[in-house]
Amino acid sequence: MSNLLSKKIIKNKHNLVLHFNARKHKNVINKFANKSGLVYFGYVNQHSDDHKIIRGLTVSTKHVDDNYCIGSIGDYNVSLVDRSDIVSHPNGSIKLFSWIIMSFDLLTEKPIPHFFIQSNNKKDQAYDALFSTFPNMKPIIFGTFESYSSDFASRFSVFTRPTKSVEIEHMIDAKTAMTLAAHFWPFSAEQHDNVLYIYSNSERITIEMLDTMLESGLWLAGHIDNQTEQLEIQTD
Repeated sequence: MSNLLSKKIIKNKHNLVLHFNARKHKNVINKFANKSGLVYFGYVNQHSDDHKIIRGLTVSTKHVDDNYCIGSIGDYNVSLVDRSDIVSHPNGSIKLFSWIIMSFDLLTEKPIPHFFIQSNNKKDQAYDALFSTFPNMKPIIFGTFESYSSDFASRFSVFTRPTKSVEIEHMIDAKTAMTLAAHFWPFSAEQHDNVLYIYSNSERITIEMLDTMLESGLWLAGHIDNQTEQLEIQTD
């Protein structure tokens, strides 16, 4: 079997899995949307449908978005999407990645440095795109100003540009890190262009999980807004 044919078969298989997963998640996400006050739209085409694309590190020219929802919760505009993408690696392998993503439009008008809070788990490859798109994102070594819990260090890695590490360390202080360690894992988070993205790449989607994502996202968005207004954030 030729390598080209083999890749085509794998992609077709991944497309079937993608379609099956979207249908499997539909009822759960639809119920969550109704419960939370979000409007459920279902599948959206990034190239032709008139909607606000959820961006962040998982965005690509070929990602597929399903179970799309939008609305306002508390002070925040919130969006949710069930995103999948078939990624070709330099070694020729092809892999399907899926994420549940919630985005929160931050309230502050002050620019915030780009940072990524990555949960340390076996699926780290799901976020490899960040380091190819933003190669200057490096891990922060916490502890410059205060001691951090070992639980936070074992559960999360935080990335930003080296010139912005001090600002992010002030934003994610030891007390905030303790809360993240206790309640945020296994989610990951990204802040980019004043939008907060909460990521889950769990294979099992439940209303309870979505409730926790929403609660965690609202808390972290509020914390970032408050800290940004209090701190002197330096911009380039």
